[in-house]
Amino acid sequence: MRTIALLLMLCSVALSQDSALKPAENDANALKVMKEFSFVLGTWRPVQPADKPAKYVEDYSFEPILDGRFVASQELYKSPDGKVLYRDFVVYGVDPDTGKLFLHAYNTDGSIDRTRAVDGPGGKWIFEGTVFGSTRFRDYRYTLSEVDDNHMGVLIELKKDGKYEKYSEKTYVRISEKGEVLQ
Repeated sequence: MRTIALLLMLCSVALSQDSALKPAENDANALKVMKEFSFVLGTWRPVQPADKPAKYVEDYSFEPILDGRFVASQELYKSPDGKVLYRDFVVYGVDPDTGKLFLHAYNTDGSIDRTRAVDGPGGKWIFEGTVFGSTRFRDYRYTLSEVDDNHMGVLIELKKDGKYEKYSEKTYVRISEKGEVLQ
């Protein structure tokens, strides 16, 4: 009886392992997804119309961490005199269960974001998520788009009554190939 139970247990383990991604396959998929996402690496600034001067300096930086398995990001707003007005810290990675990107953000106001990626065309990364602890935001969609080699679009939409409405949209230009997040 013990032998039959042991055989059944071993068969069940073997069958469940065949249906799941093996660690090496999962790792290869994660590295592939992160390589595609590496377009964002560097430091970016909003493209500012000449007739509308900026009220603050905004730098949006991305750099690989942990051997490229994750990307750290920081969005930093500074006043003309250098005072930090806003800062967030974000970690992008691949969820090992879904094989899709996610982001977790930690914001100046103490709020945090948790998202998951939804399918999008190549060169476009779409995240749907929730902000926890914010009085201004709750559910949203965040889209990063590769415009060309040195321009990136960022669209933020807030969910209201079950539908997404545009909150902001900017185009950024890459000002450096190097991101300065963890300095």
